Amino acid sequence: MSVQSASKGGNMITGVVLEKETNTPIEYVNISVYQAKTDKFVTGTVSDSNGKFAIQSLPDGIYYCVFSYIGYEKQKSASFTVNKSQKTIDLGNFYLVTSSQQLNEVVVQGRRSTYIQSIDKKIFNVGQDLMSSSGSLSDLLQNIPSVQVDVEGNVSLRGNENVQILINGKQSTMMNARTRAEVLQQLPAGDIERIEIITNPSAQYKPDGVSGILNIVMKKQRKVGVNGNIMANIGNEGRYNATTSMNYNTGKINLYGSYGIRLDRRDRITLDDRIKNDSILSYISQHTDSKAYPLSHVIRAGIDWNIDSSNTLQLSGAYNHRGFLREENTLTTNRDDAEIITYNANRYRHDDEKTNQAEGNAVYTHLFGDNNELSVDYSYSILEGLEDNQYTTNIYSTTSETKDNSQIWQAYYQHLFRVTYNRTFNDKIKLTMGYEMDALQTDLNYHFQNLENGVFVPDMQKTNDFTNNQLNNAIYATLEYKVGKFGMLMGLRPELMNIKSHLFSLDSIVSNNYFMVYPTLHTAYQLNDNNELQLNYSLRVNRPEADDMNPFPEYQNPLSLRAGNPYLLPEKIHSIEAGYQWRKSATTILGTLYYRYTADKLTTVTKYLDNSILLTTKENLNSSQSAGLELIINTDIKKWMNINLSGNVYYDQINAEKLGYGKNKNNIAWSSALNANFNIFKGAMLQLNSRYTSSSLLPQGKREGAFITNLGAKYEIPSTNLSIMGTVSDLFNTFKKIYTIDTPQLKQRIEQWRNPRIFYIGIIWNFGSSQHNDKQNLKYDESL
Repeated sequence: MSVQSASKGGNMITGVVLEKETNTPIEYVNISVYQAKTDKFVTGTVSDSNGKFAIQSLPDGIYYCVFSYIGYEKQKSASFTVNKSQKTIDLGNFYLVTSSQQLNEVVVQGRRSTYIQSIDKKIFNVGQDLMSSSGSLSDLLQNIPSVQVDVEGNVSLRGNENVQILINGKQSTMMNARTRAEVLQQLPAGDIERIEIITNPSAQYKPDGVSGILNIVMKKQRKVGVNGNIMANIGNEGRYNATTSMNYNTGKINLYGSYGIRLDRRDRITLDDRIKNDSILSYISQHTDSKAYPLSHVIRAGIDWNIDSSNTLQLSGAYNHRGFLREENTLTTNRDDAEIITYNANRYRHDDEKTNQAEGNAVYTHLFGDNNELSVDYSYSILEGLEDNQYTTNIYSTTSETKDNSQIWQAYYQHLFRVTYNRTFNDKIKLTMGYEMDALQTDLNYHFQNLENGVFVPDMQKTNDFTNNQLNNAIYATLEYKVGKFGMLMGLRPELMNIKSHLFSLDSIVSNNYFMVYPTLHTAYQLNDNNELQLNYSLRVNRPEADDMNPFPEYQNPLSLRAGNPYLLPEKIHSIEAGYQWRKSATTILGTLYYRYTADKLTTVTKYLDNSILLTTKENLNSSQSAGLELIINTDIKKWMNINLSGNVYYDQINAEKLGYGKNKNNIAWSSALNANFNIFKGAMLQLNSRYTSSSLLPQGKREGAFITNLGAKYEIPSTNLSIMGTVSDLFNTFKKIYTIDTPQLKQRIEQWRNPRIFYIGIIWNFGSSQHNDKQNLKYDESL
């Protein structure tokens, strides 16, 4: 938390912000201090994870506080006096109540998601974002500053795909490299409360990921009594989705649960043109037309038990079943140096995939002494999936037909155990210490059969089994220190990593064990009421996942293989950021200069084998470095419009001399985004978001630019708890993924795009006891 303070005097005010219905603390509440006589803004801060806040250096005078947070009614405190005789003034507890749609005929208009910056993260509150009503989590991420999502759902942060994605602050088997893109395109965005962008994480987080962490925080209903909502949407081309959530809260015990179903349709067209130029010049062209119908079911449930004022127990679980039926045709044409066709065939693929993912979590928290907290957290996550491919290849030049099958089994089993101790010594010093154990087992099995004399016979040359075990033991400590205008958070995280890869088909084991210490430092300095500076450093790591280390080839089609490398080294990343924040009234400007140096950089490499077959694998480069400037502007224009503009310009340099692709390849790339929310009239809202990403550098070539625009509208029906909405994704049908490879032996251009514009129309219904209670009991101060 970054405390903003005034510039004079030496007095301090403290307090705690709680939710009235559950008596639980609320994090990231905005606390603004005003002069009572003039209503002039003086200073402000945000509450910490325990709902606490402290504001130092207030001059003598009479003040009041305003408390605000998305989803809750603004509250105004009584006036209080600050004078020299009081060093610390405890304002006590402040209670916020959740918003209702209508309060004594005063409508609370839906607003665009807002941003909060603390000393080590940026928080994006989903709020009224229309993509959270009809879209997937992948759709929602497109609206987050600094985040890019390509046509296949692959996520980048500041132009780098090596980003760690957490669910509620924890790793999950859902977010492994192999299935992450699919999961993000199927999880309902309506389950998301906020997204935390942590580009330079503190030592409390695992240091994995080059560009940082995206932490997805799921919603948890906590209103008193029985409450819930239902959202349903229908789209073009047979798409539909629906989610429902409900909670029952007695004050001491809160039960909650949700269920979501989503049927999608994904049509993809891929053009792959290659020129082979080693000893003989040849031309290869592949045209792939794919249609897929993913169907997912997501169930979440949990219980929060406030045992007493000092002890709480939280139990939660989730289950995700995903079916994925795909039909695909790949037309391949080979030409020699005289451009005479030497091979012409179509390969039909029928793929029936099924994936089951489940996880359970238990958290016990004990408060003791003066501001001390001990928590014990255990979670178990499992994902098992089978991809059943049936292929038929028709070779037109020889009028022959062949058939083969492949089954790809993938399984992930993860145990995560954490013990965390927090101690607040005083208003200036806070210590956090912890131990974390992360055990992950990954099974990847690839079985291949050929049709011979009407019977499918195993092909042992292509069949393999691979298991990877990773055990990480870590301890960490962070110390937060605040004095006057200056705040600092420093940390240290020693880790012992044990990696063992079992290559069963070769009866071989490859081990890689190493010990590393990861330091972090975050500083903030409040220049005045409106301006703040930050300077951060962290040492990070990007460890190869099991899929990257599996050396056995996977035959994507007869001319394309993919394989890993069990001898890959982890990347080491030095990350430095210098940030500036300006806030005044309804406008916030965030600017960040950043620099990353990566040793043993991991990269994807494509090269020819014999018989015109391409092999894609992973290798370590020498190094890379990147420097950039990120700018985010968020502002309200009167009461009818909210605009968020963001941009990122960065310089990349890659040293691929080890692989023979150049020592100092460099490029300047940029991206920009516009997110706008218009309150057209009472109850009606229109949203527009548009994003452009320029071309960027690859070791063997480059990735072309991409552009997408989405549009949405929502109307809240007066005197009801119903809302209707509509969204259009990729309004101008421009969303594509294009990358090129340019080496002396290979020139390749791959272009992929999806089916055009996706339309949704839907309805939201909120129900429950709090709808009536809020209208009867809440008071709304229009002056706020």
